[in-house]
Amino acid sequence: MRGTIPESRFGAVTAEINVTPMIDVMLVLLIIFMVITPVMVRATLPSARTATYERDRHPTLIVDARGAFALDVGRRFEAVPDARLQGRLAEVYATRPDDHVLYLKADRDVSYARVLTALDAARQAGVVRIGAITEQRPEKARR
Repeated sequence: MRGTIPESRFGAVTAEINVTPMIDVMLVLLIIFMVITPVMVRATLPSARTATYERDRHPTLIVDARGAFALDVGRRFEAVPDARLQGRLAEVYATRPDDHVLYLKADRDVSYARVLTALDAARQAGVVRIGAITEQRPEKARR
């Protein structure tokens, strides 16, 4: 018969693309990127050449290298446990109806998750503006 495709010993020959190997490769790549991407992302706090802020006017939330929180209100430092952070910030800002600015000073070695915990607690306590405080390095260390 003329014009027909010859049959092999396994049945009729088909001209379809086998996409199963391509899907397998795509799934392997997806899993690799899902595993590697969180490991590669490392956020660091910005550093600035000059940093001035009104320490006496606005409260400052400090996150030390261990991830512990301390609140500086009017040059009085007080340690604040995690469970109490949002409540303590709400108390501070309840007495400041027009001023909802918080300065955040975090140690360079603290995990970014702790900084996000502080930011989340501040937002839930009613803080409208958050400023990051950076320290200025001495002139000799910059070169």
